[in-house]
Amino acid sequence: MELDHARAEQIARDYLGATEPLKRLGWGIGGFVYLSPDGRSAVKVHRHEQWFLNEVKAYYRLRSVRASQLHGVTIPKVHDERLDLKLILMDFVTPPFLVDFAGVQFHPPDFPPDTLALWRDRVDEMFGPNAHLAWAVYSALTQYDIWYTDFHPRNLSLENHPEYQEMPPEDFD
Repeated sequence: MELDHARAEQIARDYLGATEPLKRLGWGIGGFVYLSPDGRSAVKVHRHEQWFLNEVKAYYRLRSVRASQLHGVTIPKVHDERLDLKLILMDFVTPPFLVDFAGVQFHPPDFPPDTLALWRDRVDEMFGPNAHLAWAVYSALTQYDIWYTDFHPRNLSLENHPEYQEMPPEDFD
């Protein structure tokens, strides 16, 4: 059965013992994320087992080296994981943060040079004057054999970072 929002929320509610609807914090191809009723933790329910396993492996690899922050960006702490539910319970974090390790690789990606150049250009464009922070986080992750290629502002939120610069307004001419 394909995991949709209603099924994912029910899994999260049952896990948390919640009776009221949960606030959905985010969603994507990897799964759905909900705020726990106490507002201190988040539950991610994954669509696929491999993405769940990737995410757990990345979080625990970072925990094993006590990396709860990289360049001033918070990484949530995992409190529980359930393979049978493809679910992770983690800290709720506020910006600046890095989340969603479902698509990481544990070896350098084997992208053709033109694909890599397009990806780098896209990251530079998305983060504008803050791209240097994104690249610093990326570089720090590679030191732990984690290659993170899903950078976008929903996963890497840099607001409130001491070096954060407002993005220039978009020109709609």
